[in-house]
Amino acid sequence: METEERRALTSFCLELDGLRKECAFLPERRRHLLERIEAEARARRPIVALLAELLDASQEGTTRTLAEGLPGFGPGQADEERFCCPDGACDRVDGTTPAGPVPRCLVTGQPMKRR
Repeated sequence: METEERRALTSFCLELDGLRKECAFLPERRRHLLERIEAEARARRPIVALLAELLDASQEGTTRTLAEGLPGFGPGQADEERFCCPDGACDRVDGTTPAGPVPRCLVTGQPMKRR
């Protein structure tokens, strides 16, 4: 997977909950586009062009747009336990509260791996 696609998948994973919530209020065409992006991400196929369409951004600016985060979302993560992508397809790292549930990949639904 090329670097730009890997960065896009990482950002997509980090922002997926927010994207789902935001798209719930958008026209049906945009909701279906997000569903298509999720399907492509699960299949580990390229998503940059589709994300650019969803975010109304250029392909070059798509990863940067996602990396800046959606309004109202902060970076807070637990320090005690760290988890990473279950199949290593992206660079997402997530945390949980001590002894809390293992986070799941928002794209595949699989439990994340302990780092």
